[in-house]
Parts: sequence; C-alpha cells; structure tokens
Amino acid sequence: MSELRRDITSGQAVILAPRRGARPFDLSGADPRPAPLPPLDPHCPFCPGSEAQLPGVIAEIAGPEPPGWRVRVVPNRFAAVDAHEVIVESPRHDARLARFEEAQVEAVVQTYRDRLRAMLDRPGTEAAVLFRNHGPGSGASLRHPHAQLIGLDFTPPFVKALVEAGAARHDADGRCPTCEMLAAELADGVRVVETTSGFVALVPFAAEHPGEVWILPRGHAASFADLEDGGLPEFAALMRRTLARISRAYGDPAYNFVFDGADRAHRDAAFVHWRLRIAPRLAEPGGFELGAGMAINPSRPEEDAARLRQAGEDAP
Repeated sequence: MSELRRDITSGQAVILAPRRGARPFDLSGADPRPAPLPPLDPHCPFCPGSEAQLPGVIAEIAGPEPPGWRVRVVPNRFAAVDAHEVIVESPRHDARLARFEEAQVEAVVQTYRDRLRAMLDRPGTEAAVLFRNHGPGSGASLRHPHAQLIGLDFTPPFVKALVEAGAARHDADGRCPTCEMLAAELADGVRVVETTSGFVALVPFAAEHPGEVWILPRGHAASFADLEDGGLPEFAALMRRTLARISRAYGDPAYNFVFDGADRAHRDAAFVHWRLRIAPRLAEPGGFELGAGMAINPSRPEEDAARLRQAGEDAP
C-alpha cells in the first residue's frame, strides 16, 4: 500500500511504495566488487608523492607517521565554482571512512567543521555545502577517500526550503520543527537507530531513499560549523558506526552524504537545526521523480531502521 509522507523540516513530500521493492530487478545497491585498491596509487593526485598534481594545499592536520599528515585540504582542480575545496581524508588510497581508527575519523570531522566554518566566514559566501560521494553511482570521480566543500554567493533551493519551512513552523507555534520531530522520534523509538548523550541517528519519517539515515544533535544548533570541540569525538564515532551499519546492512552500497543546516544569514536561527543526511544509492530515480520533483521510496523507514539496528556497529 502506497503512502504519502511529508518532512516537516523542509516541507518536501515523498511517496512510500514498498511494493516497488519487489519489482524484477536487484535493488541491493551493491555494485560488482571492484578490484582491491592499493595503499598508494602514483597516478592519484591525492596520494602522497603526487603533490605536483595539486594546485596547492590549503590546510593539513599533522600525523605521527610518514607522510606526516592525517587530513589535507586542497583546491579542487575542476571546481564547480570559485570556492570549491577537497578534503582528502587519509593518505592511504585504499582507506574507508567506515573503518577509520578513532584518531583518524576525529581528524576528519574536525577538518569538516573547521573548513565549513572558514567558508561561511569568507566574505561574499551566503551558503556552503559540505558533501561526500562514495562508490560507483554516487558521482565520485576518484576512489581515494575524500569529501568536498562548495561555497556559494547565494542560498540554494534546499537550504532555502529548510529556512522557510522552519520559520513558518516557528511562527505558528514557537518551536523548531526538527526539535519537535526529534522529541517525537525519541518517544516513539521505532525509527531510531542509535542514541548517544549528544546525538541521535535515525531513519526519517519521510525518508526519500531506502536506508537513509540522519544524524542530529539533541540540543538545538543551526549549523555544524558551530559544533564545539567537545562534541567532535562523540559525533565522529557515531558517524563511523552509522556508515558501518549501512555497509553491513546493504552490502557496501554507494552513498552520498551532506551536512544540512543554515545559510550564513540564519546561523543563529531558532528554527533551523543541522543534520548529517546519509543517502545510500539503493534505487535509481526515474522519470516520475524528474517530472514531479519528489521521490518514491521503495521501502519503509520503520523496516530500514530495524535492519540498521540489527546490523550492529562493526564495519564489514
């Protein structure tokens, strides 16, 4: 039975159609296994020793072993806009974020936060999008682990939708819609994947993608850029565990993730609440999605949450 659900944080609607998951083709999301990667690829611009292929280095976090860095930030040689950075998450070509050791994933998350903060503070930047593409079908052009950050001189449509939907809800009842949603989800528990003292991982009520997970701070905060140092290790550990759950539950699918949050003008807003939104690529959108501007999800969020809870926290 199909069902129409609406995300109160953005106003976007999605059709849940679990029967479509029984269509006669594989929706596992697992691509044919590529050949194992080497720890170092001399042709990869992000690998140590290939610095001549880089336009420069913006920032680094030092590491205790050669090549001397854990995380490196470089300009994108093929930038979509002028303010386009690449966050190289490890010196190792074959590293996987879901398997990073504690110190490495904390360095990555610190770099995410610091570069997003710097981008939003940059004169002329109105909004910034921090995202990661993993695996075939995700849009990734290089397999070396990396994320990207783009600064914009305007507020993009989805960020504007979050701001407008949040403001409308706040004007009506004085509450942040995400805080309201989060309280209801914690009370119900059926779509909650994991909780920590400061964060919650859950499958959203109106998930657009099978296996979609949001990680949100329990306390209200409008931008990931303003996460305090004390929250970084806890968030980093939960992010790694959640990615490992997705990998176990769905056979190491391609995925995209993005940090949703306020634009520059609303970083202190009481009605915008940041989140990390992880979208496994388990089903391809078709003509309806293009024409209607809304998603069809061939799974049920409640069942996806149960599957992810059962998957445990260890990477495969």
